[in-house]
Amino acid sequence: MLHSMTAFGRGEAMADGYRFTVELRTLNHRFCDIRIKLPRKYTDFEEEIKQKLSSQFSRGRIEVNVVADEALDKVQHLTVDSELAETYKRLLLHLQDKLGLEAGLRLDTLLHFRDIFVFEEDEEGHAQAWKVMETALDQSVEGCIQMRKEEGLAIETDFVERLNQLETLSSEVESRSPLVVSDVRDRLQKRIEELLGQGELDESRLAQEVAILAEKSDITEEVIRLRSHIQQFRALLKASGPRGRQLEFLLQEMHREINTIGSKANDVEIAQKVIQIKTELERLREQVQNVE
Repeated sequence: MLHSMTAFGRGEAMADGYRFTVELRTLNHRFCDIRIKLPRKYTDFEEEIKQKLSSQFSRGRIEVNVVADEALDKVQHLTVDSELAETYKRLLLHLQDKLGLEAGLRLDTLLHFRDIFVFEEDEEGHAQAWKVMETALDQSVEGCIQMRKEEGLAIETDFVERLNQLETLSSEVESRSPLVVSDVRDRLQKRIEELLGQGELDESRLAQEVAILAEKSDITEEVIRLRSHIQQFRALLKASGPRGRQLEFLLQEMHREINTIGSKANDVEIAQKVIQIKTELERLREQVQNVE
């Protein structure tokens, strides 16, 4: 099954005094480009996130946004800097005595000095934070992959319809090809007769010229290769793993063959089919940009 590169996933997890929300968005990109936005105190988790995403996605721009519940985080891991509080108390008492102020130093006075409350997290706590974040990340990855599969199925259905159309058009070009030589002979004979007037026409020379033109306008090999590329494209749709780049390459080869057919055939009906085939190839190319 094909996977689209465009998708969205979201995960949320809470445990051990931590709560994280992870949003994952994937977009079209030729390579695997991972961009991560993390709360400042968790930036050292970036490498773990990249490794996990690299194992799940091989292509596309992957944007990760991690949000921590700061209120819960701080309450669970808040401590008091006792030494700093003692220093504030000593200085306030000294100031009170020096200025002759009335006694009134209370706990609520110290609460104005917010820096006595600090966020502390030991190594074990940091490991717990990663475990919770990883759970939310896994949820977002799972949701994203599911959406990529669903969109990939829709793309594959569209591919099959267009490949059927390509095969029909290439068969029409192939059936028209032998008639091109006959038309070339008729046009050449008529032109020679016009130039000679009533003069005698050299049939052997005409046959020779027709053979040369027929060889130049023979598109048999190009049609065979075009049909082969179509079959390879079909086979890749049934394969597993990332196939976007291989499909892109096959489309380039198909485009090369149809250009050659158009330039060699020199036939109005084939030229019309060539235009139709190019239109289908362009639509396929646009869709392939979405395939992982």
